[in-house]
Amino acid sequence: MKGDALPDIGVRHLDAIASLARFGSFIAAANHLGISQPGLSRIIQQAERKLGARLFVRGTRSVSLTAAGREFLPFAERMVGDFTRQAEKLRASHSEPEARLTIASLMSVSHLVLPSALVQFRHSHPKVAVEVREGVGSTVNEDVRSGVVDFGIGHTAGAPPGIITESVMEEAFLAVLPADHPLATREMLRLADLEGLPLASMPLESGLRRAIDEAVARVGVNLNHSVVTNQYASLFSFVANGLGITLVPASALPSADDTRLAVRALNTPITRQIAVMHRADRPLNTISEAFLRLLRPLLGSATQGMRQRLPHYG
Repeated sequence: MKGDALPDIGVRHLDAIASLARFGSFIAAANHLGISQPGLSRIIQQAERKLGARLFVRGTRSVSLTAAGREFLPFAERMVGDFTRQAEKLRASHSEPEARLTIASLMSVSHLVLPSALVQFRHSHPKVAVEVREGVGSTVNEDVRSGVVDFGIGHTAGAPPGIITESVMEEAFLAVLPADHPLATREMLRLADLEGLPLASMPLESGLRRAIDEAVARVGVNLNHSVVTNQYASLFSFVANGLGITLVPASALPSADDTRLAVRALNTPITRQIAVMHRADRPLNTISEAFLRLLRPLLGSATQGMRQRLPHYG
């Protein structure tokens, strides 16, 4: 048979035939197919005309198959079933994977800066699923090394081999204390001013805590870490309630609207370097780059915001 002699029958026609035969009613079959009754009637008429045979006998309340219809029905059902299975198989094996972004981040960065970047990112990439794995420096490094994240935001110190660090930023630590604390009257604090005073601090295993302890050890100051927590919200709540002073990096400063707290610079700088890190054998993809274009300026503005809150800084 020549190609132009083949009946122009599509899956839509075959599905309509199989559905009408199954339900025996134009109304029920049309509801099943999600089309109008007149629309279904036109499709059946087209199929019968193209096939050159009448497939259904129309009754007043129901329809039934003709001899030609009974002969053709198994073919129609088989073709619809085969097409459906193949289409599902094709979608499963060749469809676009879900767009996803997985980030490992220091808790200090994820406290304020990261959420601000995510709000902007959600507007431009609403369908990207985002997972943020918060942790201390060592866990961020391990997440990057193991490849479970697209990139990490962590300390440059202690980065494992095979890791690329970029967008390195140095940030200073500052003192956060109750607004009515006697030391709040000073524009700048010495580390010696903190000796013996109760401090609210991060755990010993955090890189932030180690940076502080190493800095005060160099000048011979002993700190009293009287309250320890691993959450910044808790840290600032403890300070606001008079349980101590805390030292935090600029990117983790509490809101300037919190009038219960005062922020002061230190005359002996304590700094750390943070950076975007990823495996050398896994370059940043387009989704990661899009997010980092939003994050990098916000990381920089954290230091700028610190300077605005401390007019006598530096």
